[in-house]
Amino acid sequence: MHLQYTPYELPVVIAATITIALAFAGWHRRRAPGATAFAVLMLAVSQWSLGYALELASADLQSKIFWANFKYLGVVSAPTAWLIFVLQYTNQATWLTRRNLVLMAIEPFAILLLVWTDEAHGLIRGNVALNPPGEVSLLNFNRGPVFWLNVAYSYWMLLLGTFLLVQALVRSPNLYRGQARSLLMSALAPWTGNILYNFGLSPFPHLDLTPFAFVVSGVALIWGVFRFGLLDIVPVARDAVIESMSDAVMVLDEQSRIIDLNPAAERIIGYPIREVFGRPAAQVLAQWPDLLERYGDAINVRAEIVLHAGVQQRHFELCISPLHDRRGRLIGRLVVLGDITERKQAEEALRASEERFRQIFEEVPLGMAVVSPDGTLFQVNKACCEMLGYTEHELKGRSFLEITHPMDADEDAYLAEQVLQGAIPSYKLEKRYIKKNGDILWADLTATVIRGPTGQIIYGLGMIENIIQRKWAELLEDERRQVAYELHDGLAQVATSSHQYLQAFASHYQPTSAQARHELARALELGQRTIREARRMIAGLRPTALDELGLATALKIHVEALSADGWKIAYVEELGSERLPASIETALFRVAQEALTNVRKHAQTTHVHLTLQRRRQTIYLEIQDWGCGFQPSTACYGVRPGEQVGLRSMQERIALLGGRFTIHTQPGAGTLVVAEVPLPAYTEKQMYSEKGSSYEARTSVAVEV
Repeated sequence: MHLQYTPYELPVVIAATITIALAFAGWHRRRAPGATAFAVLMLAVSQWSLGYALELASADLQSKIFWANFKYLGVVSAPTAWLIFVLQYTNQATWLTRRNLVLMAIEPFAILLLVWTDEAHGLIRGNVALNPPGEVSLLNFNRGPVFWLNVAYSYWMLLLGTFLLVQALVRSPNLYRGQARSLLMSALAPWTGNILYNFGLSPFPHLDLTPFAFVVSGVALIWGVFRFGLLDIVPVARDAVIESMSDAVMVLDEQSRIIDLNPAAERIIGYPIREVFGRPAAQVLAQWPDLLERYGDAINVRAEIVLHAGVQQRHFELCISPLHDRRGRLIGRLVVLGDITERKQAEEALRASEERFRQIFEEVPLGMAVVSPDGTLFQVNKACCEMLGYTEHELKGRSFLEITHPMDADEDAYLAEQVLQGAIPSYKLEKRYIKKNGDILWADLTATVIRGPTGQIIYGLGMIENIIQRKWAELLEDERRQVAYELHDGLAQVATSSHQYLQAFASHYQPTSAQARHELARALELGQRTIREARRMIAGLRPTALDELGLATALKIHVEALSADGWKIAYVEELGSERLPASIETALFRVAQEALTNVRKHAQTTHVHLTLQRRRQTIYLEIQDWGCGFQPSTACYGVRPGEQVGLRSMQERIALLGGRFTIHTQPGAGTLVVAEVPLPAYTEKQMYSEKGSSYEARTSVAVEV
């Protein structure tokens, strides 16, 4: 192999170097659409340039033919790689199916095979020789028929890719136009050089100008990559975006004829574009006359509309915009329909939910207050205003601490802060409020928070239950306990001591007269009766066993005392030694005590079944007798005054605990008294959903007749 130096080699080597660098840049960005094809295209161009540089450097004919055949690998690959790149770059890669890729590869492979076997048939080059001596040694040959066939194929591929690129240039925003211009320049320069060379128009005979033009292509591509973000910012086809939009898009010309629809619009109107193209919108949309009447000639509109299709009703956001040409003349309208049915349904559901909450908020007998995170009262219901004696306007804007008793303010503020910090989800507090007139209101406060979609606290919600009656009952019970203790330590002790002294006197001094003995015996009997009555009074006021041993044991002792008097009481309990809150134990003991007293006085029977049990978070007390029962009017109006007071007392005790009190009675078939009391862990929501929304509903008297 003989080498020669020519001034043409350096530009071609520069072109090969630039395109190799661009190939690496494309491969580095291979995740971008078209980047891999771009890298292959640059490799083909660099191989073409490098092969031609070696062809120019060769001095003998055989070496030049060898390198000329070598460069054909890039010659036949470049046009196909160019078209593939343009299709991917312009978001038309759907054409690049496996079948089409195979078809596109047939011609390059066939040409390459013919080039490498050209000495046998001469279909590519004929009369191959070197140019006359004295000049730079260049390859001179006649172009065969297959050569021109390859030229036609290559020019077709280049022309098609260029056409697609020009389309993208016209439609693209300014940023993408810079990319498209650099690509067009990179394609047109070598294309021009190749035409001049193949058709003998080059000012340098037998010198292929195509590799030299690759220098211009390389500079243009470098400008596109580093100035306009070629391969980094790839344009998205507007047609693809519109076709995939969930919103319906309709394009009307200046005469309100339909000239384009996307699939979403076709689904709404029920026709494909091929059936309605060019038809007046008034005909196609005739099923919605109201829409045509209001917006038929509108140019700039944004409104919410309702479209009916059979029994279905859909909500849409209508947007009509004008379309202008480059001179600003109106050429049509763009109609966009966004389906907002789900949003409207969600808004309606939210509105209904808010209305239900508002009704519950206003009608519930509990005081309710909505508090902002800083502790300011934002909204209060009627019950809350009535409890505190303020109007709604007077309470709004106040801090909840302003109406809290100073002795409870610190604990309330601490618990509220714990909720705000997420340490606890809610809290329940027995506290005192200061009413407008200065009085104190005892209440049970249940406080929780309302959170937004992301979990942030929007408001606090406080539920306030007036427990003043319960506090009075507790105070009364404390007074009864105190009186019982005083009777036990005072009168009972004196009576017991007196009786013991009488017994001691009777054992040491026997009266001689019958009358004296009679009087002494009577005194002993009266003393014993006094002791029993004192014990009965103490037990009635406050049984000691209730405080010391609990409800179940206290009832057992009470039942045993009645059994000693001849009663037949079946007592079943499931609590054992479990202790309940003092208020619940006291209330249930008083109900049992009062019910058994009513049986003794009115039922005309001594057969009673007493049951005490726990079912989940509720305590049940049942007193069943098989006596005479009573008329419904007795339960409702209390024709026996004493019994009326007893029934009311039992109802009020259970009501104060948020429980349910019922009496089932039937004349001649006995009476069943049932008291149900929820334990403190039982939530307000559970109590209300199970038994109603007011204390009255939970303390009714059920009568069977």
